[in-house]
Amino acid sequence: MLIEKYKPKSLKEIIGREKEIAEIKANLNKKPILLYGPVGVGKTTIVYCLANDLNYEILELNASDFRNKESIQKILGNAIQQKSLFYKGKLILVDELDGIAGKEDRGGVQALLNVIKKSPYPIIMVANDPWNKKLLPIRKISKLIELKVNFYIVLKVLKEICKKEKININEAVLAKIAKSAKHDIRAAIIDLNVYLKTRDTSIIDTRDKEETIFQILQKIFHSRNPQDVLNVLEYSSIDLDGLIKWLDENLPREINGRNLLKAYESLSKADIFKARIQRWQHWRFLVYVNALLTYGINIFANKFGFVKYKNPTRFLKFWINKQENSELQEIASSLHMSTKKLEKELPYIRKILNL
Repeated sequence: MLIEKYKPKSLKEIIGREKEIAEIKANLNKKPILLYGPVGVGKTTIVYCLANDLNYEILELNASDFRNKESIQKILGNAIQQKSLFYKGKLILVDELDGIAGKEDRGGVQALLNVIKKSPYPIIMVANDPWNKKLLPIRKISKLIELKVNFYIVLKVLKEICKKEKININEAVLAKIAKSAKHDIRAAIIDLNVYLKTRDTSIIDTRDKEETIFQILQKIFHSRNPQDVLNVLEYSSIDLDGLIKWLDENLPREINGRNLLKAYESLSKADIFKARIQRWQHWRFLVYVNALLTYGINIFANKFGFVKYKNPTRFLKFWINKQENSELQEIASSLHMSTKKLEKELPYIRKILNL
């Protein structure tokens, strides 16, 4: 797999992050570092490369595995007390810092803070979104460094791989892979690997569609600029029915209390206006649909925190139930009885037929 073959082992192999790497090096022994950015930009990879270059032992701990303050004190506390036997030094990596903020109030953040202050070794924490209010005490003592990756960096990485592999490939295809992967270098390399084996670009189109809905949800729930929120759907080809289903599934993950009720009211009104457009072809209502699905949700959302969105499942259940009811109606018609009576008699019919 190309993703393993070309996984950087040294900071010299990292493309396009010279400024951020210089910041990490400059602050490593001065204060804890909080490295943040979207999935796939190479946060954890950079930490491992740094450890390799410095000949440091790296101890990786996942914050999502810390159940409470006792487990943090036991796991991380023990880690900072033990010396490295075979390396010059030790580097502590706390991955998925968002996970500790997502728990109920069990003293986890404060316990982590206490351990960080006592650590004789440099500590780097990694997060997708460090702006959860629970993480404020950690942000105050840390050097925050954001990792960003643009289209040109992803494209350059893909070109380098093709050059080393001596592969001739249409640059338009590479550009398409880089564009669909957005900031995710890992996803781009995986897509390149799949394309080289199949010469099929459908995987690229699929990923682009999947990324689009997640980006739209992020903007609807987390953007703080009203105009940006209202413009979310302006250049998007996403199906409104699909967006309504995604919002319906994920509203409770982003909003709670009475605000959740108000957000669902906005979603309901958008669905009503959409139905009127379909029934009467009153396309002037489309502006109301867009406003209700974007800003009408955004004003009730908590703008902080990282949420993992879930595919809509409720409508799939409705469809399955509809299919089952359709089959029942067909059987009932053949037996010259009502569906309601068939449902009562079905257990006996199954027993007679040994089903």
